[in-house]
Amino acid sequence: MAVPQKVSEYLDFAPPADVIENPAGLKLVLDVPGACKDGLNINVESGELNLTADTCVKRGDKAVRYKRTFQLSDQIDVQNIKAKLENGVLNLMLPKHEHARVHRVKIEA
Repeated sequence: MAVPQKVSEYLDFAPPADVIENPAGLKLVLDVPGACKDGLNINVESGELNLTADTCVKRGDKAVRYKRTFQLSDQIDVQNIKAKLENGVLNLMLPKHEHARVHRVKIEA
C-alpha cells in the first residue's frame, strides 16, 4: 500500500504595495518576505496583473503564499514590464506606451 503524499496547504496573504507614478510609467513596490525567484509567478491576462509568490515561511502547518491582482490601464505597455526581487522586496516597473506618456510642448517666442 502506497503512502499518500502530503499536500502542502497555503495561507494566502495580500502583500502591502506602494504605487508610484511618473511620466514614464508606474512602479509597484511590494513586500514579500520569504519569497524567492523560483516561487514567484507574475502574468498579465485580460488587463490584470496577477502575482503569486510561494514562500518557505510557515504559519502553523501551512506555508505562506502572497497573492495580489492589479487592474491595468490600456496605457501600460505590458510587453515591457520588468520585475526585480531583492531582499524580500519586489519592484515592478510598468512603462506607459509612448503615445500615453506626458510630452512637454516647446513654446517659441
